[in-house]
Amino acid sequence: MDLSQSALISQCEDDYSLTHEQFDDVVPLEMDPQNAGNETVADVELTESVDNCSTEFKLIDEVENVKEPKEAMIFSSIEELSNYYRSYAKQEGFDVVRKKQKKNESGYAHYISLGCSRQGSRKSSSSNSFCKPSQTIRTGCKATLNAKLVGTKWYVTSVSTDHNHGLSPGKARYFKCQKNLDSVSKRKLEINDRAEISTNKIYNSLAVEAGGCESLAFGEKDCSNFIAKSIHLRLGTGGAAALCDYFSRMQKVNDDFYFEMDLDDECRLRNVFWADARSRASYEDFGDVVAFDTTYLTNRYEMPFALFVGVNHHGQSILFSAALISSEDTATFVWLFEALLKCMNGRSPKTIITDQDVAMKSAINKVFSNAQHRFCLWHILKKLPEKFGSHSQYNAIKSALRSCVYDSQTCDEFDASWKSLVECFNLEDNAWLHGLYSERTFWVPAYLKGVFCAGMTTTQQSEEMNTFFYGYVHSSTTLKEFVDQYDNALRKKVENENVADFDSFNATVSCVSRFSFEKQFQELYTNEKLKEVQEEIREVLYCSRSLLKSEGGISTYQVTERVEINGAYMKKVCFTVYCNEPSCEVNCSCCRFESRGILCRHAISVLVTLDDVTLLPKKYFLNRWRKDLKRPYKLIKSSYDPLSGNPSAERYSDLCKDMFALAAIAAPTVDHYTEVKSHVYMLTKKLSGLSCEQSPHS
Repeated sequence: MDLSQSALISQCEDDYSLTHEQFDDVVPLEMDPQNAGNETVADVELTESVDNCSTEFKLIDEVENVKEPKEAMIFSSIEELSNYYRSYAKQEGFDVVRKKQKKNESGYAHYISLGCSRQGSRKSSSSNSFCKPSQTIRTGCKATLNAKLVGTKWYVTSVSTDHNHGLSPGKARYFKCQKNLDSVSKRKLEINDRAEISTNKIYNSLAVEAGGCESLAFGEKDCSNFIAKSIHLRLGTGGAAALCDYFSRMQKVNDDFYFEMDLDDECRLRNVFWADARSRASYEDFGDVVAFDTTYLTNRYEMPFALFVGVNHHGQSILFSAALISSEDTATFVWLFEALLKCMNGRSPKTIITDQDVAMKSAINKVFSNAQHRFCLWHILKKLPEKFGSHSQYNAIKSALRSCVYDSQTCDEFDASWKSLVECFNLEDNAWLHGLYSERTFWVPAYLKGVFCAGMTTTQQSEEMNTFFYGYVHSSTTLKEFVDQYDNALRKKVENENVADFDSFNATVSCVSRFSFEKQFQELYTNEKLKEVQEEIREVLYCSRSLLKSEGGISTYQVTERVEINGAYMKKVCFTVYCNEPSCEVNCSCCRFESRGILCRHAISVLVTLDDVTLLPKKYFLNRWRKDLKRPYKLIKSSYDPLSGNPSAERYSDLCKDMFALAAIAAPTVDHYTEVKSHVYMLTKKLSGLSCEQSPHS
């Protein structure tokens, strides 16, 4: 090397000296099972040469007498440098990580620092390291190689070969930087996994073929990680064709059928989402509250079947959309929720109910940031036998916990009751209870008062939907069979809704009281919802009220309800009801109306004492429970509800075709567009006025 080169390298050392105390950006030079060929996590960036040519890195399996690294060594590429240092590490018996890398404005690497993986010191993340000590490989090792790009060559600027720990060449194949899951092995893993062969058997087969485990550049855990990360939809024989045929058939019935597919880098199907036109339209009426759940019922491969479900005006479950997904992680749920948003024209649910799942919670926080997320209470409480079934005081704990959840009227009451529960049964160290309490704002009724859930306090509606599908498919159903049965299942659901519509139109449920406002509910609400109102009216019998104060037209009452507990005794529970007598408005501390949309017994017990109360304000009659409204989704033709013989639906479909044709003509020019908009507005206004004068059932 001449003097000019030596001076240049010296200057590089001064400009790019590495601070060894900084280890936040350390990246292990390990093989990533998801990357093609033999590339590593670090080498995704490290294999970039100055001419922006990315080459595949290949490990040297058998290396003899690799020279010790020294300053001023020259390499033609960053790949060659990394290859050399890993080969040296294999010979000596230590693991390698990328400590640092710098790029220029064009995005090309021009400085790199490689070192021993045992550098730095571990910072414990555990608050209780005495009871739960964690292991670490960090010893503060200073072994390092720094290199700088000069022109088209890489020059080693500084080297340290001193290790403060033992070296073991014989164990080098276990180090992450030496792991190499080649493309041939990946293919064999996928094929055998599809044949439902266990991972350990697949690995043993590869080991026998290679002449022993020591001849493989990867371990059984690497195989498991690769299989877990390469999950995609396994549709079975004819499944993909059946799914495509189904989507094509749906779009022929109605252009508003929506579907979206998620493909991986190798164009394999990972997830698929769909919603028919009728379901999309029903979301406009009932999509404010959505229950989301996944189940396994579609085929022998046990692909998660995801459902978005709501409740209609009869309180029946109604399907908004469905999906087949390959895994249940945050990334998958984010894709799924974003697909729902696009499908529903960007309208997010106001409340979404799910299982207590970390991945779902994270995805909802990202996609539905303005929605109220609540956990399914049923899913939480059903875990009690699993968590405390072996406890000597299981029944007492179960009773105390349920009382704590259901009997607490305020957040402070719940907190005090929970503390008493934990202390009484010495459950301070119970991790499950601790986790529940930390997330109490997602599931405790006292913390969720006033949040409208349409009566869906649990994912019971989606559970009912799953049960409904069980009548048409079973655990061994292929996807081809499933899509054939899917329409049959939804057709039955629509028929149930049509029957309930007819019952509410044709038959009248008798009033249970002489209150005039009950007749209002009788005229407007569906029969099922009227029955819920009547149940509240009956319970007024067990409520007593007393006036606490009256100030500025607002009267405050205390309503005491006698509640039956297991048929054994009556417990008194007090509620506060605020009443504005001139406007006939009431507000109860139980917040039943705010959360369920049904006026509570406590408020009714106050209303019936007021003078001149004949009719209730419109605010107490929710549109979502009314039977007299014309709901547009009922006029939309679908594959499972062709609406044959329905004159209104046929006229609706015919008008839609004409309006599409008119829109195509008017859209190209501003004048035509403005003229059509004006005529449509005036016609809509005129016809709306006529419809208001017609009978609700005409």
